[in-house]
Amino acid sequence: MLKQMLANRKSKTSSNRIWELDFLRGVCVILMIFDHAMYDIGYLFDDAWLQAGSENIVKLVNLAKDYYSNSALRLTAQHIVVWIFALLCGISCSFSRNNLKRGIQATIIAGIITIVTFFMDDTIKFGILHMFAFSILLWWIIDTLCCHNKLITSGVCLFLGVMIIMLNEGLMSVYATNPLAFATDNKYYFIGEFMLARPSYPWFSSADYYPIFPTTGYMLIGAALAVFLYPKKKSLLPWLGKYDWYKPFSFWGKIAIWVYALHQVVVVVLLALISFIFITPGNFVVI
Repeated sequence: MLKQMLANRKSKTSSNRIWELDFLRGVCVILMIFDHAMYDIGYLFDDAWLQAGSENIVKLVNLAKDYYSNSALRLTAQHIVVWIFALLCGISCSFSRNNLKRGIQATIIAGIITIVTFFMDDTIKFGILHMFAFSILLWWIIDTLCCHNKLITSGVCLFLGVMIIMLNEGLMSVYATNPLAFATDNKYYFIGEFMLARPSYPWFSSADYYPIFPTTGYMLIGAALAVFLYPKKKSLLPWLGKYDWYKPFSFWGKIAIWVYALHQVVVVVLLALISFIFITPGNFVVI
């Protein structure tokens, strides 16, 4: 009886998920893993692989370097992926039963990432997970103040989201002409790039940097749209989701937060093993 109840609960939970949201999130996660893997190949393993590798390995390293530093496609795709991530994060807030718990979990994981990367001399001070943690908690505060009224919460989120994006555009324009307009140091780097004092900008670094302005704006817009796009919390494209073709991507979308937290370690370990066995025998390169 207990086994049947658990099976029914699992089936119900699975059927309540909106497949296109998990699918899009999964695609974004896969693109993120690819992007970071190219960085690792081009800037972490590059010296050892260029010295010991074959002609094809050398081409791969140079391709990774060119992709990461010179590719217009990467720069464009990166922004689009982040916007989609943020919109999906906002939409998901409308479906979560406990956004306070989600926000605290994301904050703890983001803090751990900062601590770990600090000892790796490549500190992530305010990356995308930090921004999502802040955004989820902000949504929870807005929803609580609006007494959990979906329409009022949606209106407030839409207004704030648009204002954040518009203010960022205006402030960045001022910052471009007057680098000292807002800050003389980098204490408030988490607010927006315009809070970075240009003369000291080279001394500010974060391996992953997505401040509140403007990305939180896209998250709030996603939260506002959720009420109108998914009033019944059902897929907009049920007919397109037939035959479960999307599941290989959706799997990654369902565990996105853990993939983000752990993928870089896994990718580096896998590349180190490949290097140890095939490219630099007996040498893991990163150890």
